[in-house]
Amino acid sequence: MKKLFILIAFITILQSTYSQQFTENTEINLTGILYGEAKWINIDNTDKEELLLSGYDTNYEAFSALYSYQSGSIGLLPITIEPYYFSSIGKLDYNNDGVSDFIIIGYNSYDEGASTLYVSDGNGSYTIQDIDIQGTTNGKIKIEDLNNDGLDDIIITGSDANYDNIAKLYLQNVEGDFIESTAPFFGSTYSSITTFDANNDGNIDVLLTGFSSSYIPESKLYLNDGTAIFTESTAVLADVYFSTSSAADYDNDGDIDILISGFNSSYAPYTVLYNNDEHGNFTENTTVTLEQLYWGASNFVDYDNDGDLDLFLSGADSNTVPHAKFYKNTNGILYEDTNAEIGIYGTYVSSADWTDYDDDGDLDFVLSGLNSDNEPITKVYTNQQESLSIEDFANTTQLSIYPNPTTDKTVNLVYDEEQLTASINTIKIYSSTGQKVYQTSLNTNSGFYNKSLDLSSLASGIYVLQFTSGNNSVTKKLVLK
Repeated sequence: MKKLFILIAFITILQSTYSQQFTENTEINLTGILYGEAKWINIDNTDKEELLLSGYDTNYEAFSALYSYQSGSIGLLPITIEPYYFSSIGKLDYNNDGVSDFIIIGYNSYDEGASTLYVSDGNGSYTIQDIDIQGTTNGKIKIEDLNNDGLDDIIITGSDANYDNIAKLYLQNVEGDFIESTAPFFGSTYSSITTFDANNDGNIDVLLTGFSSSYIPESKLYLNDGTAIFTESTAVLADVYFSTSSAADYDNDGDIDILISGFNSSYAPYTVLYNNDEHGNFTENTTVTLEQLYWGASNFVDYDNDGDLDLFLSGADSNTVPHAKFYKNTNGILYEDTNAEIGIYGTYVSSADWTDYDDDGDLDFVLSGLNSDNEPITKVYTNQQESLSIEDFANTTQLSIYPNPTTDKTVNLVYDEEQLTASINTIKIYSSTGQKVYQTSLNTNSGFYNKSLDLSSLASGIYVLQFTSGNNSVTKKLVLK
């Protein structure tokens, strides 16, 4: 019996060690891009998401395209999209119909700075809406409701037609126009824009990084008073350009932490993870050794489906060697996950975006940029994770959610408490990028329990609901329209 146990344990270790986390979807053929972005987007009010690409193609010509996933392959959709390069993509719900619209900024095929808004009809077709938003080169666009009026606003950075580095804020009015507003943002190129609540006051703040008009790398955090009036924070952060940044509560302590990488003030690749003290002051996390990279992508994402946020990084090192790095989160401790890196192309001048494109309950991703042969690529990687790493008791726990999808953002949970293992049980909801956006606790009573959840604070989209009892857990997909 002892030998049998050792053999089973050894096989389990082998499976855990050598089982590949991600596999490339080789059935699809996507145009490789650089100096642009790849984004998943829902165009037709279904559970499936399409893939939007924009940037230079393999011939260094302006390119944009929309691809639709069809049970094992991605095919080009017959939607005319203006080709762009040095481009950035922003997603929004411009007409409030629950379906994603999008804006592309950059240089068009006539080498002119431009911006285009595509508004969905909810059935997979788009119309072009004129907007007075400046097009830039080597810039970024970020769309967020910054003045708490329920309308999407826009921040853009980059180089304008006069080769000046700019950063502009546009606030949307009730007529749907975007009106330029005064903001203290520093103009930058080769930049990143991250929006999050840095100081826990309920307002969305703005982190900008990039090459400034002073021709130096800079990083600045701007605090929002709730009306889109911004004040520069005194937080000290690494100054970077060729940069990327992300924000999330990876250590589950109730505040938002940040991940930054890029070329620093010593003109060397630099990657740093900062912990938030709840008040918008940040301290470098020195317990994890991260690959020092620039000109890549960074994501907080729950790629192993265990309920906490891991890290993904791409970019080039000091020898211009491209990398793709995964760091697994275990109770707030991060370590490199070399198993997850198997089969993943290292890229720089890169973009990465995550979603459950094959609708199997785990997060997949698209990665674009230059590979080690300096060839533009775009690859879709399918997650092979089958369940949560904690014991899944989905087969023995009766849990139902209705209505699902829901249009009024109120859902009911029904479950059999006789099969639960703890007196206090937890419901957590995670976004498509793995960030925890909702949590509540339930006390066990006798019999069959019905719990109503008001999720009106959450945006429309696809979520994962995790119900935990003791060390057991069951997950369900949740769609809010």
